[in-house]
Amino acid sequence: MAYAEKRGKSWRVRYQLPNGKYDSESGFETKQDALDYGRAQETDVQRKVFINPSDGRKSFGSWVEDWAKVMDVGETSRQTYSSRLNAVILPKWKDTPIGDITSMGYKAWQAQLKGQFKKNYVDAIEGLMRMLLDDAVEERLIPSNPMPSGSKRRRGRHVAATTEDTYVWPTPRQAHAVADNARALRGFQWYVMILTAAYTGLRMGEVAGLRREHLQLLALEYGRSLRVQWQGQWLTEPAKHTVNKGESLESIAALRHADPARAADIADANGLAAGERLRAGRKLALGKGFTLIPPKYSSYRTLILPPFLGELLSELLAQEGGHEYLVFPSQRGKPLRVDDQFYGRFWHPIVEGQDAEPVRRGRKAQLALPAVQGVADMVPHGLRHGHKVWLDEQGHPRVAVEERMGHRLKGVEGTYSHTSPEMELGIAKGLQRAWEESLAEETGEVADWQGRRSS
Repeated sequence: MAYAEKRGKSWRVRYQLPNGKYDSESGFETKQDALDYGRAQETDVQRKVFINPSDGRKSFGSWVEDWAKVMDVGETSRQTYSSRLNAVILPKWKDTPIGDITSMGYKAWQAQLKGQFKKNYVDAIEGLMRMLLDDAVEERLIPSNPMPSGSKRRRGRHVAATTEDTYVWPTPRQAHAVADNARALRGFQWYVMILTAAYTGLRMGEVAGLRREHLQLLALEYGRSLRVQWQGQWLTEPAKHTVNKGESLESIAALRHADPARAADIADANGLAAGERLRAGRKLALGKGFTLIPPKYSSYRTLILPPFLGELLSELLAQEGGHEYLVFPSQRGKPLRVDDQFYGRFWHPIVEGQDAEPVRRGRKAQLALPAVQGVADMVPHGLRHGHKVWLDEQGHPRVAVEERMGHRLKGVEGTYSHTSPEMELGIAKGLQRAWEESLAEETGEVADWQGRRSS
């Protein structure tokens, strides 16, 4: 039961916590004020809504450390969260008691973010911050989330919602033009890579992680397929691997790193000797760097390929000097890394064009490339957006389109709608027509891929 004590010129109250121990609060002018406060806390304890005020004095940085230990997310999500925390959130809030984060303080920080970063990145930062504070509410560290709710009415100037779609995606003809620039800049593999991304809708990580054994190209016409089994990512924290029966360090390195020589990295990360026999079911930490991990949302899927793409991929795999495991390695024959160098030396030139430059000290000659009209500022993910638009324009069933994109429908439609082989075949035929029509636009003639016109 709460009781008050005289402490110098003020009063202190001691009140009972849910665990039976006592906490205290000082600085009350009168005994009655102290008792009122203590009794209110004990009432909250009885109603099971008590939040210990001392918990709110825990620093935000300490809360993030606790949160990270129990957060069960995939390797890429963990890496993304860590990057955003270290780059933006923790420099501002690390030493702030979590109970001292106020709505007004947050709004001032939000205004600074909007002045520094693009909207999508600010939205991502806010989403992570909201999740952290929501979880702090769940743990009863704070009574409520101080971040303003998007659905709440707020004072201030009205800001009209943006209704214009500004995302840049290509038509089939524009995608072909980008692929032509890629071939001129780096060769046949890069031409095929752009067309594969455009005509399958693969995410760039799935393109980088496409293994040669996941292409089925021996059948004719519409029997060729591509299996999405992995995505390739450069990780700053080791991923995990559960050992299967008969696996060795070398076979795991070949499977997950696309490089058997990295067996030494796995051995070092787990304190194992080279060639040590592995027990099935054991969990191993993999090496950092390029790693094949499950596709986003575990969106494993098999895609029927339009004939033209199947033939291009067959021709690519038949070439000498390719990577032993990966379909689309980097220019140096290593796993593909979509980073600043990829954008600066490859992507921007094939989309926005470049002027010819002679050989200069420390730099190779630069080939002139024409800009592809209508797709300025398009990012690689724009090819995936374009793929979805093409399928929608062709009127394919939504369930088949979403499944091809690696998404799952929710609700009744997701439960009772199913993709039939005829739907998948219809998509492949529609994509073949789109390809042929893009050639017709280029040549001004009725295109026919190697004399065959698919209906």
